[in-house]
Order: sequence, then structure tokens, then C-alpha cells
Amino acid sequence: PTLPFQEPTQSFWTYPPSSIATYTSQDSLPTHADIVVIGSGISSASFARTLLEVDQERDDASRPLHVVMLEAQETCSGATGRNGGHINPPLYHDYEDLKQSIGTRAAQQIMRFRLAHLEVLAKVADAEADSADCREVQAVDVFFDGVVFAEAKRKLSVYKADLPQEAKAYEVWEGANAQKTFNLSPLAVGCITTRAGAVHPYRFVTSILSRLLADYPKHFHLYTRTPCTSITGPSTTTPFYTLNTPRGQLSASHVVHLTNAYVGGLIPRLANAIYRVRETMSTQRPGRGLHFQGTSNVKGDGRRSYVFFDSPQRKGFDYLTQLPNGERELMFGGGLEGTAQDSGAAEGCSPGKARGMYDVHSAAHVSGALPIYFGATNWGAEGVSVEGEGADDDERDPWAAGRVKALWSGVLSVSVDELPWVGRVPPRIAGRMSPPNTNSSPRMARPGEWVAAGYSGEGMVHAWLCSRAVALMVLGLE
Repeated sequence: PTLPFQEPTQSFWTYPPSSIATYTSQDSLPTHADIVVIGSGISSASFARTLLEVDQERDDASRPLHVVMLEAQETCSGATGRNGGHINPPLYHDYEDLKQSIGTRAAQQIMRFRLAHLEVLAKVADAEADSADCREVQAVDVFFDGVVFAEAKRKLSVYKADLPQEAKAYEVWEGANAQKTFNLSPLAVGCITTRAGAVHPYRFVTSILSRLLADYPKHFHLYTRTPCTSITGPSTTTPFYTLNTPRGQLSASHVVHLTNAYVGGLIPRLANAIYRVRETMSTQRPGRGLHFQGTSNVKGDGRRSYVFFDSPQRKGFDYLTQLPNGERELMFGGGLEGTAQDSGAAEGCSPGKARGMYDVHSAAHVSGALPIYFGATNWGAEGVSVEGEGADDDERDPWAAGRVKALWSGVLSVSVDELPWVGRVPPRIAGRMSPPNTNSSPRMARPGEWVAAGYSGEGMVHAWLCSRAVALMVLGLE
């Protein structure tokens, strides 16, 4: 499909909605912009923030660039607003394979690039998104299979040998010591820990976009519920791209595709390089006996994040972090055994299932796995809504009163080589010619289409800096 459809499940992150959830800068669409950005998630927030601020600081900024952002539905309603909020870069897991396939230097660059997101996102959140609860956490990789754990330790040793500075925070925990320290089931065979991050992704993005709209009211415009339905290249009647929307047509010298899993809709030749997978997320109240800090009166402060690995036959994993306040809910997702990459199942369109709904097996797994991972003794009695402590009221929130407060799904992208596609889109791939170079501002690169997509489920440690790089490319900078 060219366009994302309206998701039938509500993400916990998006309630209450942001003040810019359905924002429209003006009643009518402008007829022309220097740059049109398609999408309004974390990639788009990073791109717009970088481009507008760098352009403003340039000595030759005689005429600020005009940027229009088009969103098919509500602001940050796609994968960013439906993910797990983890800033947990896959490092030792991928390093050896990358080293063998693309070389030591490039593999190490990728590791450092992913790691850089921990500091970058924290710095941005501290300055512009206090409500996003961006924080450092202890990342705990939990293993339930001895073969998988042994292989993980071997991969970690390779990573440590080549990147000792980056690997300083890693520790290995064995058997009973791991179970006791991290309140795990007796089924757990060991853990590997390091530092990572967590954030409220919806508040992070909407806070940044709100600030940009306030700071650049004449030069940055956002139009929600305004899908780009098609793009045509320059013609004898116009030397620009023409973007078609239900609000009318808009011309531009540059088009930036930041729709991630849906990028193949407007660039069909990328559809076989970046495919869609639907994944399930949940918000759950912790069991009454679960005390992450090892004390009798603390249910956790949101400073720990878990990834659970299963058998050698299962490539996927489940992930968990905890909110630092309120009911200190557990944000738990995964259940990849219930998804597939064919067009029907990936979109949640298998026969007999509502379009966009989570797979029933994936939902059942996510809803039931946590007491198994932590063990019945550690988990204790089920958590339920308590009056005065996040109590459920139809007038206040839409969440269920039992352990599973919310259950939803969303579509993420997977790149065929599991690495993002970033930069200028060649006209032969876009399927249309670029505008002539005479149309572009001297402060910009030659006209064209641009992309940052294919994060393979790791958008929080790829999207921000990938999109920042694209913004600098559009500006003609290094």
C-alpha cells in the first residue's frame, strides 16, 4: 500500500494526545516549498530540527528555507509512537557478523554510531523534552538457553577484544547469581548487562515538533491528515516535483521520504529492499511481588531494561522497560513468532483478522510471558488498577483494569541487509527525473529525493543521526 492505514489499536504512548496531534499550520496547503518532508516520527523531527537550525545559523541565510511536513494521519502516529521506547543499541550481537561482511573499520563505525544515540538523545531531551522521561538504564540481556548464552559470551569476547573502550560497561552474570540479582525465573541460565537508555518516544517527538512550529512559524509548516498520494517529476509545465494530496498539489525542489516501513509506497523500487513486519506491544502492571531493586518496598524506578532471548531456533526476542513514575508500568513487546514478512501477515491482513490487528498468537505470548520470565515467586499476585493510583475510569483513560492495561501493534521496517538506507535516492530508483539544478537555492544541494529508512526494528539507535545526516546532505554540507 502507498499509504499507512488507520491503526485499530491505540498505543499507550499516545494518550493523552499531544496538542499538535491533529495540527494544521494553515487552512490551505501552500503551492510551493523548498523541501517537503513526508512523515512526522523521530526521523522527521531530527531532520527538521537539524535543517532549520543549521540553516538559521549560516552566514548566508538571507532567505530562510521553507519546509512543509506532510503526515498521513496524526502526528507521530506511526512506528515511533507505537514502539517500546528503548534506546538499546545492538552491539556485540552484530559486531562479528558485520566485521566479516563489511570489514573491521566499517563495523566499528557502526557500533560507535549506534552508541552515540545514548548521549545525543539524552542531550536533546534534556533541552527540549523534559516530559519524555529520557534516562539512562541498565540493560539486561537474559538467556534461557545454554547454547544461546554461550554464543553470546563468545561474541562479547570478540567485541571486547576489538573495542575495549566501548565494551567497558559490560558484565556477565551466571546462573543463580543472575537469577537473584535481576529477580529472574530459575529457568534463566545467565545475563549480560551494560548501559542503555529509555524514553517516552511520543512525547519526545511531539515536544520537539511543537518547539519548531513555535520558533519557525513562517518557515516550518505541519499538515496532519494530509497524505502524499503520489509524486511526479518535472515536466514542461513545472520544473519541480509535484506532490498530490487530498488538500491539493504542492511543488518542491526536494522531497524527503521519512516514512520508514512505508517508503516503498512512493518509491516502489525500494519495496523489495525494505519490507514491513507487524509487531505487538503492551503496557502491563508489574506483579505485586516484583521488586526490581531487591528491596521489599520498591517496584522499580524505570532504571532497568530487559531483552529476553529464547532458543537457538528463534531469531527474535522480547524486550521490556519500566516507566519511572505513576503505576511504574512495564512496557513489554515482541512476540515475533506470530509475525511474517509476506504482504498479508506483515500488514496484519490474514484471513479472518481485522486489518492492522495484532496476531492472536503474538498477543497471547506478550500477554502471558512476563510471569514466566521472572518466575511465579518473584512475580507474586497480579497487579490490578488501584483507586487513586492510576485507577481506570472511562472518563479518564481507556485502559483495562487488570495486569495488561493496553495491547497494540505497529508496523516496523526490515532492511534486506539489516542496515538503513540513507541519502539521495537515484532517479532510476525513484522512477522519476530530478528537477534541474537551476531550481535550487545556492545554500542547498542539487534538487532530488532523499531517504532514511530500513531501521530493522532499531529505529531509536539509528533514526536520529541518520536523519540528521540527510538534513546536512540536503544543505550541501558534510
